[in-house]
Amino acid sequence: MIKSARTYIVVSFLLAALAGVVAAWCTTHFFASRDQPPSLHEMIHSDLGLTSAQRIKVSEIEARYSAQRQRRENEMRAANARLAASIETDRQLSTDVQAAIEDFHLAMGELQMETIRYVFEIRETLTPEQQARFDATVTAYLTEQEL
Repeated sequence: MIKSARTYIVVSFLLAALAGVVAAWCTTHFFASRDQPPSLHEMIHSDLGLTSAQRIKVSEIEARYSAQRQRRENEMRAANARLAASIETDRQLSTDVQAAIEDFHLAMGELQMETIRYVFEIRETLTPEQQARFDATVTAYLTEQEL
């Protein structure tokens, strides 16, 4: 009886955590204000006045980053699928569940590192005046401040 009670508690906790994640995702994607500032991509292409040479370099950087981002997002989806399967099979915080969580965090961390590398690589293509505007925008995005 005690073992089944623990199982129900663990499953309830995991389902509650999953519900929280789903609710947060829905809130940010469906109910968040649509009056958000333009994306960094939009700002780079429309507000910085790039030269044709800069546009070519930026496009090359973006194409590389897009492929890396897609790969990491696929890794995160695969880790989530493994997590779901492990939860379904084990019904507890097993080593398989923990490994899937770690795989997700690893892919997410790598995506963040690649994103920062992308930001610095884009920055290198800009003039000092463009860099100042770019830096202010990046800082505002990271600190959730208005420009």
